[in-house]
Amino acid sequence: MVADLIRALLAGAAGAVLPGYFWAAVLRPTSGLGERLAWSTGISMASVPTVAVILARVTRDGVALWVALAAVLIVFGSGLLVYWRRGPAPGTAAPVLRMPEPIRDPRVLGLTAVAIALGLLMMPARRPPVLVLAVIAVALIVGGALMAWHRPAEPADSPPAPSPGAAGFLSAPPPAPEPAPPASAASAASPGSGPGTAGHAGGVPASAASARSSGSGPAAARDREPAPASPAQASPASATAQATGAAEAAPRPFGLPLPVVRDGGLAVILVLTACRVYSGVVRFEWPYVSGGDQYSHAVMAEQMLAHGQYPGYLIYPPGFSALTAVICRFAGLTPLALFPVLAPMLLVVTALGAYALATRLWGWAYGIGAAALSGLALTGAFTGFGGGRYPDLVSAVFLLVMTVAALIAVYEAPTVRSAVLVTVVGASAVFYHSVATLYAAVLFVLVALICLPYLLRGRHHRETRALLLALAGVAVLSACYAIYVYNPGGILGGKSSTGGAVSIVLGSQAPASQGALLKELGPPIVWFGILGVAALAASLRWLRRPAQVLTAATVVAWCVVMYLGSRTSHDGFPQRFERDLGAPLSVMAAFGIGLIVRSLPIRGAVSRTAPALAAAIAGILAAVMLLAQTGHAVKASDRSAGELLSHRVAAAGQWLAQHNTGGAIISTPNMNPGITNRAVLAMGGYTGLQSYSPFRIAHPRSLPTAGKTPLLDSREVLLHPQSCQSANILVRQDVRYVVLYRVNSGADLAGFAADAAHYQQVFENPSVIIYATHRTGCG
Repeated sequence: MVADLIRALLAGAAGAVLPGYFWAAVLRPTSGLGERLAWSTGISMASVPTVAVILARVTRDGVALWVALAAVLIVFGSGLLVYWRRGPAPGTAAPVLRMPEPIRDPRVLGLTAVAIALGLLMMPARRPPVLVLAVIAVALIVGGALMAWHRPAEPADSPPAPSPGAAGFLSAPPPAPEPAPPASAASAASPGSGPGTAGHAGGVPASAASARSSGSGPAAARDREPAPASPAQASPASATAQATGAAEAAPRPFGLPLPVVRDGGLAVILVLTACRVYSGVVRFEWPYVSGGDQYSHAVMAEQMLAHGQYPGYLIYPPGFSALTAVICRFAGLTPLALFPVLAPMLLVVTALGAYALATRLWGWAYGIGAAALSGLALTGAFTGFGGGRYPDLVSAVFLLVMTVAALIAVYEAPTVRSAVLVTVVGASAVFYHSVATLYAAVLFVLVALICLPYLLRGRHHRETRALLLALAGVAVLSACYAIYVYNPGGILGGKSSTGGAVSIVLGSQAPASQGALLKELGPPIVWFGILGVAALAASLRWLRRPAQVLTAATVVAWCVVMYLGSRTSHDGFPQRFERDLGAPLSVMAAFGIGLIVRSLPIRGAVSRTAPALAAAIAGILAAVMLLAQTGHAVKASDRSAGELLSHRVAAAGQWLAQHNTGGAIISTPNMNPGITNRAVLAMGGYTGLQSYSPFRIAHPRSLPTAGKTPLLDSREVLLHPQSCQSANILVRQDVRYVVLYRVNSGADLAGFAADAAHYQQVFENPSVIIYATHRTGCG
C-alpha cells in the first residue's frame, strides 16, 4: 500500500495539482502557498482533462501516456509562458469583507448561547422534534442578524458617515481627507491580524481595497477617487498602499512569522483530514475501498484509457474519468487500484477549497477554521467518499467553491484575467457532473439577476463589463461541454436521450426530513452556518463598495438556493442538494464561530461583567459542540463505510479479467449494498450488459446510453435462462459469460445448472458462479 500510495500521490500532484501553478499566479494574487495550491488544483482539474479528451478525440485513440504528458505540459507550459510574458496578477490578496464589531450586548450573546445549548441537547436525538429545530434556527437567525445590525465603529479621524438608505447603498460616500492613516491603523490592517481586526475592510484599509476594485495596482489607484468600504473609511491610495505594504511585512502571530503560522496551521489541518479519511481504509478496507459508484467511474476511466470515450456505457461527463486516466498513466495503476490509495485525498482537496474561499472572504484565520470544519467535522463530504461519488466531491464541493471565489475575484479586480479565471473554473462543473451543472447554472443565473442590475444602477461600468465577459465566457464554454457530453437535439449526429433522462429524474426523489440535514452535515455545520449566513445578510446594509456588496449577496444567495433545492423534488436531486449544502455552510460556519470568538473577553476587550459572561458561555458551548461533532466524525471515519467488495467477488472479477476475450457479460443486479452488476463489469474489463432490479427498471433515475433494451435483455436471461428468447439474446448481444451472485441473486440458478447446451460452469466459490455461454441461438 505504501508503494502504491507514493506513486499515486506523485502522479496526482503531477496531473491534478501542479499543472496550473503558474496560471494561478497569472490569474489571481494569493496570500500564501495554501491558497496558491488551491487555485493551482482548481485550474488543473478544470483544464488537464479537457486537453486530454481533445487530444484523444483528435487522434481517435485512448488516453495514452503521451496524451497524458502532452495535456499536463500544455497546461503547465502555457501558464509558464504567460507568466513570463505578462507577470503575476496585480493587486493584493487581502480579504474582501470586514468583520462586524465584537458583540457587547449580553441579550444577543445570551440568545445565541441558548440556541447553541438547545442544539447541543438535540445532538444525541435520532429524531429531534421539528419545533425545537425551528426554534433553534430562528434564534440563530435573529442572533446573527443582531450581531451585524449596528453600524461598525469608525476611526476617530473619519468624517461623518451618510445616513443609510437606498441611495447610500448604491452610491459611494464622499472622498476622505488627505492625511495618511496613523501607524496604529496601518498595523491593525494586516491580513494576518485575524479576527480581532476592526474598522477595516477584511483586514486592510478600505481605501486600499477600493483601489483594488477599480484598478490594477497603486498606479491605477492614484488616478481614481477611492471609494471606502464602510462610511468614511478612506485615505489616499498611495499612502494606503504604503501603509498596507508595511503592515503585510510586520505581522508575527504568536511571535512567529506569518507564513509559518498560516501555512503551517493549514498543513496540520490537511494532515489531520488525511488521517481521518485514511484510517478506515487502511484498517478495514484495504486493498479495496467502500462505495458502489466507484465501479462505474472505474469502467469509464478504463474506457478513456483504451478508447478516449465510452458511448455505450452511460451519459456521463468525461472530466473525472479523463483526469483518472491521466493519473493512472503516470502512476502505472489501474483505476480500481488507484482509488483505494488516492480517492481519500479528495477530502483534503475539498478542505483546501474551503480554506481558499474563507481566506478570500475574511482572512487566513477563517480559512483555517473553514478547512478544519470541512475536513474534520463535515459529515456529508465523507458520506460522498464512502459512496464512491468522486466526481460529485470534485465538482460540487471543490470546483463550485472555487467558482464562487473566482466570482469574488471579478468583483474585486474587474479585469480580463479574473474573467478568464471564472470562465475556466466555472464551466468545469459541466465537464464533471450533471448535478453540479445544475448547481452552477442556478448560481450564475442568480449572479446575473442580482449583480448586473446593482452594477448598472450604480453606474459601475468597469465592473459590469468584466462580469458580463465572465458570464459570457462561462456560457460559451459550458455550452461546448454540454454539446459534447449530452448531444442535445442530436447536434453531433445520432440520437440524443437528454430529454428523456431529464424527464426521468424530475420529481423522482422526495426531500428528506428537516432532521436529516443535521445528520447529513453535522449540527455545528448547520447551526453555526445559519448564524454566519444571517450575520452576513444583515451586514449588507452597511456595505458600500461594490465588491463587498456583490460578494456578500452571492454567498448568501448560494447558501439559500442550495437549501431550497434540498426542500423540493422538482429539481430531481433534493438529497444531493442537502449533502452538497455542506460546501457553503462549512465556510459560513467558520464565520459564525468567528463572531463568537471575537466577542470573548480576551485582551481586556470587555470590561463589563454581563457581556463577558454571556460571551464566555456562548464560546464554551460552541467549543463543546465542535469537539463533540469532531469526535463523532472521526469515530465514524475510523471504520469501514460499508458497501465493500468481498475477496470472493474480487476473485471472480480477477478470473473474468484473465479470461476476457471481448463481447459482453450478464450479471445479477445486486449482491449486497454497493456491490452491483457494475462491480464485475469494472473488475472484468467489460462495459455491458448492465442489469437493474425490476423496481429500478420500472422507476429509473439513470439509464445506460443504449436505453432499456440491454436491461430488459439481461433480465430475461437471468429469469428465464432456458427460453428461446434468452438463447437469441446471447447471440445478439455477444454474451460470453453469465455471472451469478449467490446472495440475493434474483435469478434462476437451477435453470442455468440444468441447461448444459447453453451454459458451462467455469468458476465457482461460495459467493459467485460464472457460466461460459454457448451462443447457438434458437429458431
